[in-house]
Amino acid sequence: MMSSAQQAGWWQRLTAYFNNGQHTLMMAAYAVITVALVEYILFHRHLPAERFYPVIVLLSLLLALNAAWDSLQLRWGDVVANRLFFGLSSLIFLVVNYLGLDEGWTFLPFILFVVGSQAIIGLGIWPGLALSLLLYAGWNGVLWLRGVSPTQILTQAPSIALGLIFTLIFSIVLARLSEQMARAERLAAELRAANEALAASRERELALAAAEERVRLAHEIHDGLGHHLTALHVQLQAAARLLEHDPVRAAQALHLCREAAQAALAEVRQSVALMCSNPLADQPLPVVIERLVHHFSRVASFQIRFEQAGEIGEISPAMVMTLFRAAQEGLTNVQKHAQATCVTVRLLADVESVRLDVINDGPPAPAIGETGFGLAGLRERVSRLGGEIQAAPQPEGGFLLAIVLPRRSRNA
Repeated sequence: MMSSAQQAGWWQRLTAYFNNGQHTLMMAAYAVITVALVEYILFHRHLPAERFYPVIVLLSLLLALNAAWDSLQLRWGDVVANRLFFGLSSLIFLVVNYLGLDEGWTFLPFILFVVGSQAIIGLGIWPGLALSLLLYAGWNGVLWLRGVSPTQILTQAPSIALGLIFTLIFSIVLARLSEQMARAERLAAELRAANEALAASRERELALAAAEERVRLAHEIHDGLGHHLTALHVQLQAAARLLEHDPVRAAQALHLCREAAQAALAEVRQSVALMCSNPLADQPLPVVIERLVHHFSRVASFQIRFEQAGEIGEISPAMVMTLFRAAQEGLTNVQKHAQATCVTVRLLADVESVRLDVINDGPPAPAIGETGFGLAGLRERVSRLGGEIQAAPQPEGGFLLAIVLPRRSRNA
């Protein structure tokens, strides 16, 4: 017993076989030639041997030629194989009708329908029609050579002509259907390839984003939590040394340890709260940034003001994430490094670009290097989107982080 998967595979192969117009006509050709051969053997045995047996041999040869058509195309190519196939088929059709013509009804003229329909599929519509017309004229010529009167020829010709016309119309429809099926299969294959490429690109993008996030978290732990733990370690060592000789200073060191531990715990809670939520899920960018500002306002020692100008509209998810990370990084840096009393987060939009500014009023600060992970990661994100980033102290004091992203970007 075949499994369901094997049955489905067998049915798909069978369907694909019959969707090919040439294969469909091959089955019809086998049936017509076989019927002609059997009919000739059963009802025309009274013909002379020099006419009877050559017809049987030629019909058998025509059957074998149809069976070998696919192999000939694979070996010699479509052009050479089709010329040989239709040349031999046409010659066999005319010869068997010349030799096998007998009094009464015969099935041999119907081979014309097979050769004509195959010519439509194998040679194309117009060459196939031309070959069918030539074979029809040749069949009438065979009747005339065999001594059939013009009256009888005119009597038989219309019925064969009507059958040939019907067969050719059916073959043209089948040829068009085969072309459409082939085109649909080609487009489906291209669509599958495009979907696979898109899925692979998405996987690479997710892997890259995960790698970037891991590096960002590593540096954030090093710069934030690592600093507090280092201070805690130093103070604990000092308290251990002073515990016996100077209890007062040891108590002060332990107090500093408690403050460092509380600061580290607060920072961990803040980072976990930001990571556990999905701040961008189904929310407009201004709402997300305003929520971020509100969160920092509850734990920060400075005032934060959020301003917006212009309509953000539809922007890509990559742009949304980059602008959000920029606001997050700017506020985190102010909290860690700047002695600011007021911070302004400004979101500006126009028809060409979207800009985010994070400005603080802290004391003059030296220019920062390129080694910090946060700003380095932002530069990479902004560069991929074709934007610009500015991170520098201001002449009048304070620090400015500015991100400008174009709305139409090659990678957006």
